[in-house]
Amino acid sequence: MDVRRNKEREEKRKEKAEARLYMIIKVARDEDLGEQIGKEIYFDLVNHDKVCTFRIKKDIPFTQFKEEVAKAFGIPVQFQRYWLWYKRNNHTYWPYRALTAQEEIHFVGQMRESSNEVNNAELKLFLEVELCLDLRRLS
Repeated sequence: MDVRRNKEREEKRKEKAEARLYMIIKVARDEDLGEQIGKEIYFDLVNHDKVCTFRIKKDIPFTQFKEEVAKAFGIPVQFQRYWLWYKRNNHTYWPYRALTAQEEIHFVGQMRESSNEVNNAELKLFLEVELCLDLRRLS
């Protein structure tokens, strides 16, 4: 019993020590908007607590994060466009602007500087999937 408890404590200490090396990125998609809107009356476009969350090292390039998203969602990198969320005065979130190509060459840890979030421990993004003219995902 003590061995297990000590092991759990050690894991928590290690997690806490490494926490500064990682960043939480919450990625909302069209599907998440559909889940939030229309079923009942909701105040916000998306519930960020229910979207897919990635724990990513701050020192990896954003392009590598996009590859992780491609694996998770099956959306090729070249068809991914990310938008920052803007936290409004009434505490709702709305897509604000797309990330620029210049921003996407930065490290993940630098991306939070583009956000207007007070809590910079996590970054909230909206993933837009670029479609071809007949409204099918290109693949």
